[in-house]
Amino acid sequence: MFRHWLVGLVLAAFAGSCSSTPATSGTGGHGSGGSGSGGSGSGGSASGGAGAPPGSGGSASGGTGSGGRDGSGGNHGSGGASGTGGAGSGGAATGGAGGDLGMGGHAGTGGAATGGAPGGGGSGPGGGIGAGGAPTGGGCAGPGILFCDDFEKATAGMSPPGPAWTTSFNGMGTITVDASTPAHSGTKSVHVGGSAYQSFLELKGAPVFPATATAFYVRVYLRLGAAMTSGHNTYFKAGAAASVSSDHETRVGVMNAMLMINQPAGDRGFLSNQSYYVDNKPGAVIPPMTWGCVEAFFDPAHSTVDFWLDGKELADLHRTDWQQDPIGAFRFGFEKYAGPDGDFWYDDIAVGTQKIGCD
Repeated sequence: MFRHWLVGLVLAAFAGSCSSTPATSGTGGHGSGGSGSGGSGSGGSASGGAGAPPGSGGSASGGTGSGGRDGSGGNHGSGGASGTGGAGSGGAATGGAGGDLGMGGHAGTGGAATGGAPGGGGSGPGGGIGAGGAPTGGGCAGPGILFCDDFEKATAGMSPPGPAWTTSFNGMGTITVDASTPAHSGTKSVHVGGSAYQSFLELKGAPVFPATATAFYVRVYLRLGAAMTSGHNTYFKAGAAASVSSDHETRVGVMNAMLMINQPAGDRGFLSNQSYYVDNKPGAVIPPMTWGCVEAFFDPAHSTVDFWLDGKELADLHRTDWQQDPIGAFRFGFEKYAGPDGDFWYDDIAVGTQKIGCD
């Protein structure tokens, strides 16, 4: 039980940050279009060259552009052949989006190249669509993903299917696939309700564990049936496989109406605004009946955890002094300490070895 009167004594702030460097874009030359390549890591865009100026019988070809890492840009479009005094402009090709947080990230979709403008006699054919890579964000595609479930293949009204998923209860709780409440993606999500002390949807064993990786990223979309509470409760956690609770698990939950983390050992915890008892301002908040994207990074070997809400890093939850059990399970649901009972929905849960990203 997280003792509220001790929170002020144990909270301390640390900050983390992330950065990316944009790439430059290439610009085509006069007459025949130029070429430009996007950046790797944080990818840029490349635009094709301008077509030939008006003239008699002249033609112009569009530029080519390649996108960020893992995505190729659009093919060049050939400009329209000019008639008398006609101008043809080459097609522009937009490259793919670049890497996320300098980790090689996911490639975006290549841009379409547009054809030349009509001259006096005819019009140039449009350029081809560039071959893009897997998009960054809310889906289940991307490098490093070990497991992802959008629950679209599950049966409404039933528990999410094994062997990946199991359920664990301590009290009168329910975990069912919901096809009536708006999902984050598709038509289905998982609804957690009831009055249990613990109601968890557990991901342990195959296909994630045992894993050669020791550090994991987790991305989950969470919807709350009511506003975040002042009392302390848990939404999801990472810990050992053998026990639903352990001294050095990491709990991701709520206190003082904001996201926070804690663990049983030493009753240690941190608010997403560590200055709350001075400035009385909220930290990271998920509004009720709204899908929030919560990402977490767990690296027990380096005593590190990190968290993001809707793509924004929560600096006060970035810890490099965090003692964590080796991870053998992830548990999503509700663990109630201060109440009240509530309704919670989970969707598009993903686990990987690289940052997964939100929409």
